[in-house]
Amino acid sequence: MSRLQRSILSLVRKKGGAVLARDVLVEYYGFTPYRSLEGIPAGCLVFRKSAIVGYSSATVGVCKAFNRLVKRGLAARRLGGVQVKIN
Repeated sequence: MSRLQRSILSLVRKKGGAVLARDVLVEYYGFTPYRSLEGIPAGCLVFRKSAIVGYSSATVGVCKAFNRLVKRGLAARRLGGVQVKIN
């Protein structure tokens, strides 16, 4: 299991069962959102993509890590593939 996958599982446990890709981008990659994540629904933009070097690569990495966790049976997709919840 990759370091990113282990980090996602740790974050899921810490946050109480489910995380969004943006949570991983903040916690694992250290990206700074331009507005608070509290109360912002899934799918809403919280980053200025053009201001973050490596944003596209990071989001692809998170998506692939989510897919691998699902394939291993360690997680389940929710909300159109953006949120992962531990089974």
